[in-house]
Amino acid sequence: MRKRNIWTTAAVVISAMLLGGCGDAPYELTEQEESIIVNYSAHIVAKYNTYQKEGLRAVDVESLQEIDTENSDADDSALGEDVSADGTASDGSSGGTQADGASQDAAQTVTLEELFAEDGVYMDYVGARLTDSYSDASYYSMDADEGMTYLVLGIDITNTNNGLVDIDNLSAAPQFRVTVNGTETGTAELTILTEDFATFVDTLDAGETIETVLLFQIPETVVSVESLTLTVSMNGNNYQINLEN
Repeated sequence: MRKRNIWTTAAVVISAMLLGGCGDAPYELTEQEESIIVNYSAHIVAKYNTYQKEGLRAVDVESLQEIDTENSDADDSALGEDVSADGTASDGSSGGTQADGASQDAAQTVTLEELFAEDGVYMDYVGARLTDSYSDASYYSMDADEGMTYLVLGIDITNTNNGLVDIDNLSAAPQFRVTVNGTETGTAELTILTEDFATFVDTLDAGETIETVLLFQIPETVVSVESLTLTVSMNGNNYQINLEN
């Protein structure tokens, strides 16, 4: 806690120094500095959001499932047909095919490159690990909530082009969810880590590789990862991520 307070104070002082002055020209931020400020601002919003008790906490999965069920019931009513439990309408047609392709979008499997990368940029899933805490040695650390543990997914971003490439995952506002061993689920943590894949913004040099992560909180009863399914919602669509290299 003391470390977070120190960095919060430092951030306020630095902001005052950068934005203040006696008629001097404003300080021009680098892309890296802009990324840090954006991520930190998102963290502050989450921390003090009155609808989110403790900040940096995964969204309650049961609440999300209730919302999904309500939306599904509303869609069925809008169709104006009697859709059975197997998805078949009363006229014998498939109810799922009449929802403007929503069911197809939900089942679509894509790679990380297809969603986030340009030609010549590779995004490789490099494995998962479980840990009680996660730290960025430069400035930030987090401890999992009581009864929970962190699932850390590693993703390497590599620029194989001959020139610079801009990566901007933040603008797509992706929302990642994971299912572990077929039962336990979690939503990606909102962090201020510069290596957070969901909010990663940077320019990669030719041939450069950057290590990024996605952090999830899952019950500490999970002691090993036997299977893993990663999904993401962005631009109004749902995708399942193919993690095979």
